[in-house]
Amino acid sequence: MYSEFPVLEALVPDILKVFRQRYLVLEQISLNAPIGRRSVAQALGLSERNVRTETEYLRDLGLIEIKSFGMFMTEKGKKTLQDVAPLIDRHYNARQTEVELAQKLGIDRTIIVPGDSDLQERVYERMGEELSSALNLFLPLGKSIITVLGGVALAKSAKYLSKNLSDNRQLEFVPGRGALGENVAIQSNTIVQEMAAKTGGKYKTLYLPEQISTQTYKSLIRESTFADVLEDIAKSDVVIHGIGLAHDMARRRGYDSIRLSELREKKVVTECFGCFFDDRGKIVDRVQQVGLQFENLNKIPHIFAFACGSRKAQAIKAYMPNAPHQTWLITDEGASNKILKGI
Repeated sequence: MYSEFPVLEALVPDILKVFRQRYLVLEQISLNAPIGRRSVAQALGLSERNVRTETEYLRDLGLIEIKSFGMFMTEKGKKTLQDVAPLIDRHYNARQTEVELAQKLGIDRTIIVPGDSDLQERVYERMGEELSSALNLFLPLGKSIITVLGGVALAKSAKYLSKNLSDNRQLEFVPGRGALGENVAIQSNTIVQEMAAKTGGKYKTLYLPEQISTQTYKSLIRESTFADVLEDIAKSDVVIHGIGLAHDMARRRGYDSIRLSELREKKVVTECFGCFFDDRGKIVDRVQQVGLQFENLNKIPHIFAFACGSRKAQAIKAYMPNAPHQTWLITDEGASNKILKGI
């Protein structure tokens, strides 16, 4: 976020949400005039009551006129919309570097925060704030299910989500996989609890080992507790996941020296969703995991890949050819600079 916006939000917490919502209402009227409230509400995913309140306010400001045949812009409204557009672009739209990185990786959008998390811990705060802002843009009013997979970056950034995310929303955070390794702090179950606490949402847990036999898996998913979480994962509105370094993730999964050597021979560099990818983005090894399956990602409306630090650049680049196009990558300059320079 740019420097002036956090100051404004500290004094008036809803200012950016209201600012953007009124801009979008104006934009719809400008593009489709004459247009009715119902059409604006449907286009923006807002309630008709909400649109009525906003349009009456905009009319009182002299920005629009409301007639029986629809709403349309005044000259003052047209000029205001033109003046406000650069601020919207500055805050909500991508900078040139972010556009270039998204095009290079073949995904919808990237958000790049200053610094390199390998050297500066403060990067995680900015990453968390950007994730919070992005979720605020995408999450509809009402109930939303957010599936979260673990990782160091997410664990360090989760505490920076905003309480305002729960305004007019009922958020439910669910773990995207079972327990993995011995470090409880960076596991999905722990992170969803932190995110729920910071936003005032609810959470569910999945206290199962990530890797279990097929027979055990088929038996456990019949249990109502586990089946309930897996059903919520399938209905997720948003997925937030990290991008792991292959050998770190293999060690956490208990790979022995022989299997680690095999991964090195196959030039494996990254792991996501139990899949190990080589430096060209090809899946060369896979483990069966409890939770979100890689093949189901395309069904999720919004996906945030969360990875940072120059040492993660190659892993990010290797995974992204497989990422659904609707993926947003939240990263830092340490990783993005290396990717853009060809590593």
